[in-house]
Amino acid sequence: MNRRIRITALLLTWVMILTAAGCAGKPAGPEKTDTAVIVPTGNPATELPATELPATDVPGTDIPVTVAPETELPETELPATDVVTPDVTPTTDSGVTDVPASELPATETTAPTDTSTVIPTGTPTPPKPTATPTKAPTATPTKAPTSTPTKAPTATPTKTPTPAPTDPNKLSDADQARAEALLNSVNSSVPAFNNAAAVAANDDQDITVWFNHSYINTPAEDVTPTQFKAYQINLAKNEIEGCHFIVASKAAKSGLDVSVSEFSDGKGHTLDHELCFGWYFDGVDGKTVADPIPVLERKIDLKANKSQMFIIKVKSKTDTPSGQYSAVITIKDGEGREIKKANVYAYVWNFALPVASNCKTLSDLGEWPLIVGAGRAGTTQDGLEDDLYAQYYEYLLENKINCYTLPYAKRGQFWDDRVEQFLDDPRMNAFTLFWKIDRGTSMQSNNLWHEAYIEVAYNRVSKKQEWLDKAYFYPYFDEKLNGDEPLTKAALDNIIKWNAQFTKYFGKHKLIVPMHYNTLLSSGVDFFKYLENDVTVWCPKTYFFNTQADKAFTKKLYTEYYNASMEKTFGTFKDRMANEQAGGDEVWWYVTRFPHDPEITLSINDESVKHRLMFWQQKLYNVDGFLYYQVNEWQGDDPKVWNKKFEYSVLGTVVNTYGNGVLIYHGAGLPEFVEHYGHDGYPGGVGSLRLESIRDGVEDYDYFTILDGLYGEGTSDLIIKQITTSLGVYSTDTDLFTTLRTAVGDLIAAKS
Repeated sequence: MNRRIRITALLLTWVMILTAAGCAGKPAGPEKTDTAVIVPTGNPATELPATELPATDVPGTDIPVTVAPETELPETELPATDVVTPDVTPTTDSGVTDVPASELPATETTAPTDTSTVIPTGTPTPPKPTATPTKAPTATPTKAPTSTPTKAPTATPTKTPTPAPTDPNKLSDADQARAEALLNSVNSSVPAFNNAAAVAANDDQDITVWFNHSYINTPAEDVTPTQFKAYQINLAKNEIEGCHFIVASKAAKSGLDVSVSEFSDGKGHTLDHELCFGWYFDGVDGKTVADPIPVLERKIDLKANKSQMFIIKVKSKTDTPSGQYSAVITIKDGEGREIKKANVYAYVWNFALPVASNCKTLSDLGEWPLIVGAGRAGTTQDGLEDDLYAQYYEYLLENKINCYTLPYAKRGQFWDDRVEQFLDDPRMNAFTLFWKIDRGTSMQSNNLWHEAYIEVAYNRVSKKQEWLDKAYFYPYFDEKLNGDEPLTKAALDNIIKWNAQFTKYFGKHKLIVPMHYNTLLSSGVDFFKYLENDVTVWCPKTYFFNTQADKAFTKKLYTEYYNASMEKTFGTFKDRMANEQAGGDEVWWYVTRFPHDPEITLSINDESVKHRLMFWQQKLYNVDGFLYYQVNEWQGDDPKVWNKKFEYSVLGTVVNTYGNGVLIYHGAGLPEFVEHYGHDGYPGGVGSLRLESIRDGVEDYDYFTILDGLYGEGTSDLIIKQITTSLGVYSTDTDLFTTLRTAVGDLIAAKS
């Protein structure tokens, strides 16, 4: 089926589904409020239960709050008015109330069976109601024995049906026509591949092998093969892209050897590749789900009637020749006999992604968890911790994650010359200054940094303008008055005070302040307005971008901290941030365990395609960067244990997240790695499926940036809105996602 037919069929399907979905969503009755249950994270200074928001002492504050003991978000005050089912999504949720949010307790919500909302692309405007009141019959008196006339029946008008709500962000008919014309304008450059099953010399009929997209996390309980008996990975030059192949057996098997041959184009050119396997957690929403993906360095056992996922990652370089490459997967039994084979292909487009991504990223790589994970807790500091940190840093940088702190500049110190090799790395596009610096050596009693401390950092970083351009000032010291997610006017004042000190040495610079809370400090002044002369890199939670029109269409969206009154005063948040960008500022965003469904976070139990779609949404909203608070907030102090880090609820608001703050795992979790490398020698972290999605999402962002450069600004919106129009409206159809991504690659290749 060619792309034109495929896209037309998909669009017709959306229209039919939307028509049904638009009439199905009905709010259910209110549900019981539960007590807060927060699973300890092992790092009390990182997550903030949103139960204790500090009060401001300024008249006019909208929401009374109290002192917060920790540094994460107040993501718990979900008023009942904000927790209702989207009008177009057939899910069950709490009822709607007109009581002010501040007077309502947070209410649990039932997890919906389908968290996505089908995009109403190309959907015709609902017809106007045609029902009219029925004319009442004329009452005719009847002669009764008492001469009293019979009362005429009361006329009852026919009820007028309410038209289904319309997505306020969908493309106009004209733009939808442009999108379809664009998608159908280019013949695909991607060659066909043979999807037939390969036959092994000693084929084991108990075992089934199939493939799936890298953005589908197949549970171990799923043993139903897909249509993919072979698979083709499509990627640009200077990109990492992959696929999954899954193996299931009717009977248990042990000691299997799984390998992938070299990817070759038959002309002497090859692609680098890596083979990993899925390591599973039990009990993730009742399923057995993979998240860690260690490199495969041992033999594999198969459980009867359970599947095992493998991950093939293909890596191209800037000078990799374009074209089709192929490889063979081979599975051998304990006696070395070939019992299964499969073919896998990779097609490289004739264009390259930039070395430094257009999508900037920042996340914290905690030093102490690395030391614990390497079994070095309690040892003297002998320099190995610095080297270990550098290994993890390199692994994350390869996967498009920039860490707050550069290697050999821990706690914000810049005395070590080795830091300069990382300042010079062209892949690195962001790092922070003054993040969690050492209290004893760098602070004075008045909460300002030592002048000498700032001077040393300036002398190092100012050697090259390009190093200064990558620097982001991220002030963090006092847990109540810090520059990370400020909750009070006093915290805002501290940010302004610190910024004046930074300006003294660095002049014009980038000050980033992640913000999850907002309120009015006085008439016409909220947190963002108060900081407008100091902050130059705005970094709100994603939910700030929800508009009141969005909420009218998808009622479960979170708008508590940018409510209707604020939108009326300041305009929509998206327009407000666009104005800041027009003045030279950057706009980033971030997520933690909140917001939750239908908005996207990075939970293990979310559909993997959502994690990638979040970066499509980032491009749609013209957001410059993505921040995530930490990549290695591992629970517990046992270096031999990996866990799924489950968090249940906050103040009765169901969250049900797994893996919050954990995107990598330590090598000490696998005995074979410790045996091979030793605790100190393991080269960096073990990746996760979610880290794969983030890297791929950042690369997708680059695809769209290149597309806009070739076809004109706004072209990417035409494509992205085929699958998502806002934070709460998207489709998780992976076939549609694949079709659109391939089309973007083809469109770029056509002009490259």
